[in-house]
Amino acid sequence: MNTITFNELVEIFLSTSIHEINEEKETPNINFYFKKDGFELFKKIITNPISSLHCAYQEDINFLKNNCHNDCLSIEINDSFIFFKYLTDIVNETIKLFNEYDDNVDTRETTVYLLRRIWLRMGISDISNINYFLENQLQFIRNRIFDCHKLEIVNNIDGYSIYMKTKTNELWDETTRSMVFSIEKGERIYELPQVLYDINNDRVCYIYGVQNHQGEKNKHIERKLYQLNKGIDNPNVHPSKVYAMLLFINELKKKGISNIIVPSMQVLSYRYHELLSNESKKNYEEIIRQCDDNPNDIYLKNRFKYLYNWYTHVYQKQDKISYLKTEELINLMYRITEHDSDIEILNEVNIQGDSMIIKLNNKQKSMVKQYN
Repeated sequence: MNTITFNELVEIFLSTSIHEINEEKETPNINFYFKKDGFELFKKIITNPISSLHCAYQEDINFLKNNCHNDCLSIEINDSFIFFKYLTDIVNETIKLFNEYDDNVDTRETTVYLLRRIWLRMGISDISNINYFLENQLQFIRNRIFDCHKLEIVNNIDGYSIYMKTKTNELWDETTRSMVFSIEKGERIYELPQVLYDINNDRVCYIYGVQNHQGEKNKHIERKLYQLNKGIDNPNVHPSKVYAMLLFINELKKKGISNIIVPSMQVLSYRYHELLSNESKKNYEEIIRQCDDNPNDIYLKNRFKYLYNWYTHVYQKQDKISYLKTEELINLMYRITEHDSDIEILNEVNIQGDSMIIKLNNKQKSMVKQYN
């Protein structure tokens, strides 16, 4: 496995990352404020270049100093060595994790992408304590307690088998991993929404979302899932998400994990989805123009289908996505307490803290009841 060195990473950050972020190439702008030690490190880097591809210059240092804006997020770095050491370790551990999941990636490309995107995972309190944020991210990547590389059966209900499998996420996702559950009986297969999660060294599980994906669906199984809504006064969350979360909580209990944190928001998320929306419109309009000029081009026709699907998925969807990642997720956590008394919510989010804190009391043998 190839790895990135400390100096290589600093060089990429200085020559590439700060420019991409400032230009809002995919991710929102951020001000990075370094102290004297940081600029001394940068001077060493430009006098001892590592790569002609990402070679840094004095102009990059000047850019970092002079291109700060009042209308965007600001991060203060008090110890540049610790800051870049965390980032170096995070990149290398990410590459190691991807390799374990048979996803071979280019080292320098992964470094560029991660240095651009990792900030999307910051919560409200992370801004003022960037080292805590990076330490937690490193622990998330390294933690293997919940990894399930191959399909594993976790339950049988009335002839239906319940399987689970973990997968690695994209670098722009909220977490390093997702857990995917599927319900199967003969020809009937239903893949539940995936749970985006991470676990740190203190065995605290962070849940950032439950997302629908393009998995197999079966109407017969979905009708059975709707039985979860019986007796619920306001079933404002789809039962597939409810069941996925109940299964996930049950697996946490099997591992002896009893502490859960559900962050209320990631501070750059809304602007990030605004940028995705704008870019999708731009690309969609361009592919329409190209197809009009070349109506028989098969490649362009296939490209049109892809860009059209992406456009309809993200264009002006930032409000809906924000709702799903915040309000609906909080509603989901309250909802599952109606199915299992072991789940105890300890605070009122946004009033008693920025995140929901949950305790699993683990009194029941299993919290997952039959859905049919």
